[in-house]
Amino acid sequence: MKRVTIVDVARSAGVSPAAVSLALNKPSRLSPETVERVRETARVLGYVPNPHALALVQKRAGAVGVLVPQTISETFANPYFAEFLRGVGAGCEEKGLSLQLVPPREGSVEKAVSIAPVDGFLVVGLSEEHPGAKPLSRRGVPFVVVDGDAEKAPSVNCDDEGGAYAAARFLARRHRKILVLGFPRSSGGRERFVWGVEKRRLRGYRRALEEYGITWTADSVTASAVSPEGGEEAFARAFDRLSRAGRRPTAVLAASDATAFGVLRAAGRMGLRIPEDLEVIGFDDVPFAAFCNPPLTTVRQPIEEKGRVAAELLLGLLEEEDRPVAEARLLPARLVLRGTTV
Repeated sequence: MKRVTIVDVARSAGVSPAAVSLALNKPSRLSPETVERVRETARVLGYVPNPHALALVQKRAGAVGVLVPQTISETFANPYFAEFLRGVGAGCEEKGLSLQLVPPREGSVEKAVSIAPVDGFLVVGLSEEHPGAKPLSRRGVPFVVVDGDAEKAPSVNCDDEGGAYAAARFLARRHRKILVLGFPRSSGGRERFVWGVEKRRLRGYRRALEEYGITWTADSVTASAVSPEGGEEAFARAFDRLSRAGRRPTAVLAASDATAFGVLRAAGRMGLRIPEDLEVIGFDDVPFAAFCNPPLTTVRQPIEEKGRVAAELLLGLLEEEDRPVAEARLLPARLVLRGTTV
């Protein structure tokens, strides 16, 4: 079926295409009678404005981009993102904006940024100095950094170090052999993606463990993909290696709940009792954490609120509100005790 165009509407209403555009987008510049005739004609014909043309006219795309340094499938393997996007979406809905996930294009974050039809970005997990974010500053594109380091751009983080410190301190009072599961290690953007958050969480873990006389070495942290499958594989591999070396872990600090879920699955498969044989603490407190078996002890951060706050800061930039450009929000994090610890 042929698409109805602005020319079809203009011909039927007896006006110019420019008048149709004005009637739909800037009606105050035409008489009420003309506006009513054009809009009724468009309704009868079923005319839908071309979104790209509309963006050119309004100089706005009407969308907020959430820039992530992972593929879409990797992103949604971590339940954290569903809660975060829920908060972002609530903020966007209040302003009538849509939401677009912007993953790397052909492996390049910078390339994805250059072609995304959005008005501004929430840059998740990347510092403002990351190659993918730097072009935003050069081009004057509004953006807010989430879960990353920033000095010039607005940012939203939780107290990663404080939450990690509380978790490690809780375990270190009873355990000497504690396995830490961190984030992935790889070259290029992915490593820089995890470093901002991981740096703070590992700093909290290390500070607590060393206070209890537990030595922190280069191999104290085992890398894990941020997903249940990644946590299961990483834990099984590390548990086998450490057991053969006479250092079988009795507790696990997982830098994300998604990873911790994998630890619980691997432990069950290996015949380990939770928490009698192995205590486990995650980080995030995603909704499923309270309902898994046993319920997961974890560090709670207000994920949905983080999304709402990030959207609020970005929408403020888009509306050119009078606010400090480098406004930084730090949200609380606290340990929540459940069934995976004694």
